[in-house]
Parts: sequence; C-alpha cells; structure tokens
Amino acid sequence: MADTKTYIVGMGAVSPFGKTVDALWNGLLSGRCALKPVTVIPADGLRNPLAGQVDGYPPDAERSRSLRMLIDAAREALSPIAGDREALSSTALVLGTNFGGVERAEIGLFDAPVEIARYEFAFTASCLKKELGIGGVHRVVSLSCASGTAVLHVGKRLLETGEARFVLACGYDELSRYALIGLSALRAITPDTVKPFAVDRAGTVFSEGAGALLLSAAPLGERPVRLPGSSLNNDAYHLTAPEKTGIPIQTLIRRALMDAGISPSDIDYINAHATGTPYNDANETAVFKAVFGDAAYKIPISANKGAIGHCMGAAGSLETIAAVRAMQDEILPPTVNSSPPDPELDLDYLRDGPRKAAPRFALKTSYGFGGTNAAAVLAREW
Repeated sequence: MADTKTYIVGMGAVSPFGKTVDALWNGLLSGRCALKPVTVIPADGLRNPLAGQVDGYPPDAERSRSLRMLIDAAREALSPIAGDREALSSTALVLGTNFGGVERAEIGLFDAPVEIARYEFAFTASCLKKELGIGGVHRVVSLSCASGTAVLHVGKRLLETGEARFVLACGYDELSRYALIGLSALRAITPDTVKPFAVDRAGTVFSEGAGALLLSAAPLGERPVRLPGSSLNNDAYHLTAPEKTGIPIQTLIRRALMDAGISPSDIDYINAHATGTPYNDANETAVFKAVFGDAAYKIPISANKGAIGHCMGAAGSLETIAAVRAMQDEILPPTVNSSPPDPELDLDYLRDGPRKAAPRFALKTSYGFGGTNAAAVLAREW
C-alpha cells in the first residue's frame, strides 16, 4: 500500500495550558507562559522550581497521572470515530514517552514493590486500549525527546502497510523527582526560564502533558491536513551531548522531504524543537540554513517551549498539534521569551506575536538525548 495517504483527522491535548486542543492553541496565541512553581512533587534539590505542571490530576492510588492525561487527550482525538465499534476495533495505538509511568516506579522503589510492574511501558498501552475500546495492534517507542514526533512516523507506516485502518499516535510524560533531579544534575535545566533563540538562553524547563493525533488513510471533516513525509535517525554520537556538525539532522530533514515528495523550497513554515539551550538553538538554526539555503531567511519559525516548556515525550505531539492548527486557522503562533535576540541566530523566529499566514507545507523537528531525531512534514489539503 505504498500509495496510501496519511491524514490527521483528530487531535487531543492535555498541556500546561489545560485540557483540550483549544486550551493549548489559545494559550500559544496569547503569548503567555504557562510555567509556574511545581507542586505535584517536592522541589528541593531541583535546579529550578519552575515547571510546566498540568493541574487537575492529583495523585491516585490506581492510575498514574500520565495515564489519566493520556486518556483525556486520546478521547478528544478519537471524537471523529467515537461510538463506531468497527472503526475502534481496527485502530492501532502508538505511544511515545521518555519516562513512562515513572510515578509508579517511584512508589514501587520506596513504598509498594508491586507498583514496579505498572512502570513497564506496554502496561500503559494496554490500560489505554482497554479504557478506549481500541482493538488494533500497539507499539511503544521511547526515543527520548523525539518520541512525540516519532510516533507519527511509526503510525504512518502502520497505515501504509495495511496493519491498521486508523492509528492513535500519542506522546506523553509526567513530572517526577527521578526525571527532574537527573536533568538538574545534567544542568540541562535553566535557573531562569526557557528562552528559545534569545541571546541569554541558558537551558530548558521541563513540563508534562499528553498529545494525541488520530491518523487515517482517508480525510475526515473540513480543512484536512496530511502527513506526507516523516523520518527518524540517530547520530550515534553521545549519550547526552549533542552531535556537533548538524549533518545527521540535515539528513533527517532531507529524508522527510524526500518521503513527502517535495523539495526544500516547498516548506513555508517550521515548528522547531528549540529547547532554549545554547547549543541546540544555534545548531538547529545552522541546520535550517544548510538545508534551505537563502530561503531559510523567508520561512517563519515557531518554537512553543517558551510558552509551555519542554513536555518531554509529549513535546513533539503537542507541537505537531500546534502546527496543524496553525495551518487550519491560517495564523502562526509566536515564539514566547525569544528576546533579546541573538544576533547570530538571524532567522524569522516570530518574536513579535502571532502572524497571519497560510502555509502549504510545514516541517516539525524533534531531537533527544542519545542522538535520537525525528521529523514530520505536514501538508494543507484545501
């Protein structure tokens, strides 16, 4: 089924701006920052008490916070086929996560060893399928911070091979002591706030959430957005340090464009990974210049982490949802906290607020520890 097309026909979001895609989208357009002092875990020992915490999910004896976020995001994404048992029975599930249900692992280590079993990533997938009545195959990928975009690549392939009629592709993660203390020790967390492409950027702030995208081989509803191309790779450079040449990410983007059957000149919007770390933002800018040449200066670029922080496994999914809404609503969200500008990072980073535009093709990029990289191309179909 090489000629199978992949459409994004449903979306669901739980983000630091709240539940629903509309909450995420309106928050991004507002130019606000959703980061605040973390309360769901103790903040002592953390490099920064700020985090992108999602309220409304208190600790629960039976279900992790991340599973409950996933259920809410998935239900919203499945709304186009809700109640259609035949469609749900042929829906596959692809989950992407950095840390899985790490809350249960922490409980298991210190209080109740039986909870360790609930940390196993496939456990969350099985629980979600049972809750939603999904009957297709399931896959779980953990590609660090590229996971939320990688699920689109895996889901697209499941449609192309005929293994599913629909695919629910989700990225998720929750805040935990384990994750934030480890990331503090690596000094990946800024003591300030996330400042993508700013001259005084000093690191990222981590967040939680869940993003879900329903993929189909046929369009549903108005203003369909297609996923014509995607790619994954690994630079095999270092467990935590970024690769220095940018060549693997250039290759990643070129392969996604080739998969989509388009040229670099067709891209007219980018949703960047842009973690706000000194090296990531400089390297990503250099990569865009290498791939797109002089045209890079004409492509508007959004970075959402200045508004919602780095949502780890949910980041790529939530940011893809933002890119889809940008295409559907014909308005590009701003890059929050991107000033004062770095004179060496001189592309169009949408620093001055939302902008009216109608992109035909958009690029989403995500990268993670261990050299994991993912890219997706989105196409407007109206």
